[in-house]
Amino acid sequence: MKQIQTISVLLALLLTMGSNAAFSQQTRKFPADSQLGNLTAVAFPEFTINGQKMYMGAGGQIRGIDNLIILPSTANYIGLVRYQLDIMGYLHRIWFLTPDEVREAENEGQQIPKPRRRFIFF
Repeated sequence: MKQIQTISVLLALLLTMGSNAAFSQQTRKFPADSQLGNLTAVAFPEFTINGQKMYMGAGGQIRGIDNLIILPSTANYIGLVRYQLDIMGYLHRIWFLTPDEVREAENEGQQIPKPRRRFIFF
């Protein structure tokens, strides 16, 4: 009886350890009409992506690298994102990208936007 319990505990431990590695290597699948962009400023509902001001539409969502929804008031990320526009041209979804997702986009041949240089004059 004790041997069966030991084997079942070891099997559960092995399955748990194996599943964590599998989940950590998965990347999200984005809609085909989503685009890569460089997010440089956030003052909700206004976002600056690739140097262009865009506005979040009604019902828009912001998702973090863990794919959980982020409240607009706490969205202070600056960097590479994927974004999707609605039919009116407003931002519908924004996804903050992980380094693996950026690498995957590069491997697919997508153009990675470069950060714009800002000049400050005193």
